Amino acid sequence: MRQPPMLMFRRALVRRCYSTSAALPTLTPPPASFTRAELAKIQKVLLPAPMEPIATLAPHTLANMAKPPREAAVLIPLCNIGGVAHLLMEVRAAGLRVHASEASFPGGKWEDGDENMVAAALRETEEELALPQDHVEILGSLPPEYSLGNKSRVWPVIGFVNCEDAVEAAIDDAVDPSDRLHRPIPSISLSSLKPDAGEVSGLLPLPLSAVADPARMSPHYFRLDGHRPYWKIRCGDLVIPPPEDEGPEPLEIWGLSGWFLSRLAVRCGWSDTPEVSLPPEDD
Repeated sequence: MRQPPMLMFRRALVRRCYSTSAALPTLTPPPASFTRAELAKIQKVLLPAPMEPIATLAPHTLANMAKPPREAAVLIPLCNIGGVAHLLMEVRAAGLRVHASEASFPGGKWEDGDENMVAAALRETEEELALPQDHVEILGSLPPEYSLGNKSRVWPVIGFVNCEDAVEAAIDDAVDPSDRLHRPIPSISLSSLKPDAGEVSGLLPLPLSAVADPARMSPHYFRLDGHRPYWKIRCGDLVIPPPEDEGPEPLEIWGLSGWFLSRLAVRCGWSDTPEVSLPPEDD
């Protein structure tokens, strides 16, 4: 029996949306440690950091909210810990109004004193973790995404955390680049961080290798959108201090934080995007 034209169109559209034929970057293992050479590779695949004043940011693309979303930013901090490449994350305090006890990147909403979204990300990170702003070397950013819980547009800023002033560290590395280019950048000490107990219940130093570890990865859809698959990362065993009660479900990096982490890993070629299966044919 001949199918109705609208049904034929819908099936063709679904196949197009679920197609995985787009070219993907060549996969390479995540670096064992961050060097100046590795940071240069990462910076090449990132978008420029959002340094422009808030009034000149791109118009909002989400129109189904009662009022325009606020602007917010998170810092995705790369660092070496014990000579090993890590991402510095946190577990949100249990008493917070939204996203309580979830794994996240440090960050929050833009405030009047913030020059731009990078400044907002750095200020919030310092407030939450006591991480000095001048220790962070900004590398770039990823496309922003909306947080439905916080009713805000979130700008992910990628930065590398030095154990000293970022400008001084860059100058030191420029003195003898041939020697320092492939040498691991000095590690930070987690003991130097002082999480704000009102916002943070624990540190989550995530080894970079976790973004490509099948034992930690499980596929998920961002906001249950079948067109936007990503990898959730199991991480409950990495929290410092370990939680007294892990709860009924193991701690995972998912939602907006998981989406940003997965997008960074794909851009850098450390991980792929989960394959999407075609939904069943309509009867």
